[in-house]
Amino acid sequence: MIIINIIQMILLSLWTIFIVYILTPFFNYKGAWWITVNLWAPGIAYILLTRIEVKGIENIDQKKHYIFMSNHASYFDIACLFIATKRNLHFLAKYELSRNFFTGYMLRKLQIIFIDRTNSQRSAASLLKAVEHIQKGKNVAIFPEGTRTRTGKLGVFRKGGFKLAVQSNTPIIPVSITNSAKAWPIHHFGFRPTTVTVTFGPEIQVTGIDENDTKELIDSVYTFISNNTQNS
Repeated sequence: MIIINIIQMILLSLWTIFIVYILTPFFNYKGAWWITVNLWAPGIAYILLTRIEVKGIENIDQKKHYIFMSNHASYFDIACLFIATKRNLHFLAKYELSRNFFTGYMLRKLQIIFIDRTNSQRSAASLLKAVEHIQKGKNVAIFPEGTRTRTGKLGVFRKGGFKLAVQSNTPIIPVSITNSAKAWPIHHFGFRPTTVTVTFGPEIQVTGIDENDTKELIDSVYTFISNNTQNS
């Protein structure tokens, strides 16, 4: 299995480099998104020998845009969300990823929203940019835990994404992802073939909620994700 994992790690790196530095430069913004959703993400799942099972897709109105909020236990979660939604998801990502060799160029081309947590002014500007994206009808994806869990347990949710939902008056779709950490563990490259389940909950309305009092929203998203990850 170790040899297979080494081969998979090499293939993941080569596939990402091919997409980012060889294929994508020939395409514009829309083309880069098509490649990401339809080629890169499915390719990652194929290399990991993992199937993506989607539940609750009927909760998503194809004519509406949302803020998708999901738990985060693996690098693989991003590809899983692309595969499950088949949408251009503008993730809120930490600023350091903009300089990452494997993904930095692609993330910048896709206009991913980078959050600099060390600078409050830049962080606020990033949230305003996210509001602009949403107002243009784009979908945003957020991991409210802020980082991948290292214990397997659901972490504490940050308030920023919920304030963004209220400010932009955009409904939230809670999402639970299970088994992604088995397919791609956080601590090592011990990839394991499995089935990752992505479950979408009913949309959560934000109308009438004060952005400084988002506890109700946080509790609703947390409860859905917690219940679905525990019962999987």
